[in-house]
Amino acid sequence: MVINIGDDGSDNRQGIGLAEQIPGLRTTIGRHPHSAGAAISAAERHELRELASHPAVVAVGEIGLDYHYTESHRTPATAQARVFRQMLGLAQEVGKPVVLHTRDAFPDLLAILDEFPGVEGVFHCFSGNSAFAAEALARGFYISFAGTVTYPTAHGVIGAASIIPLDRMLVETDSPFLPPQGRGDCRPNESEHHRPFPVELRRLANDPWISPTPPLFGGSLVAFRFGFSAAGDRISSPIDGSWNASSRRWSRCPRITWSR
Repeated sequence: MVINIGDDGSDNRQGIGLAEQIPGLRTTIGRHPHSAGAAISAAERHELRELASHPAVVAVGEIGLDYHYTESHRTPATAQARVFRQMLGLAQEVGKPVVLHTRDAFPDLLAILDEFPGVEGVFHCFSGNSAFAAEALARGFYISFAGTVTYPTAHGVIGAASIIPLDRMLVETDSPFLPPQGRGDCRPNESEHHRPFPVELRRLANDPWISPTPPLFGGSLVAFRFGFSAAGDRISSPIDGSWNASSRRWSRCPRITWSR
């Protein structure tokens, strides 16, 4: 199972088209904070509602707040918050989980989340510390880690990983971004390149089970409501890359390649 991520209007519909063609591919629809400069119009809201109701769409996202790049992307925090609220309202309306992107914006993001009770999902590529991880867990969210957990200087992320129960933890590549320590630009997208950080996560979580080939556990099936139980489910991912609708090539590893 591969989950393609929709970032904005340019690839949301393309992602659905691909999911209809490719067995095992699911997709999301979203408006990334980097694309949140303009509010969502009534016409776009209607289109997003239609897309979000498609059976191939498993979540609303990426959505969220990113203050780290606010200046370079020229997207004011107030504009990001406005679109984030609109997308959370959509997720609440259609009853689907969310995929959250946040950098340097955890307090504001958590405060806005609290305006939308019942919305759950995944903190993608978690970059916060243990305190923010605890807040996310308290709200029923899964936490997904990328290769940053192998970086010696990523003290906050490492601390967060050490407190996450394995049944609330997901692992992703976010390739070609944030490869494991020493891997550089991790192309092509092969599972072999990403062995270190699932093993590191299990070490941090004091889990005795260490496998040289990290399996895909049932956590992502539950997080994205595929209708399966996490208990005992171990499914190997047949595909190491996800389809990038904009460039029309297999380029970025799936957000959740292995999970529990």
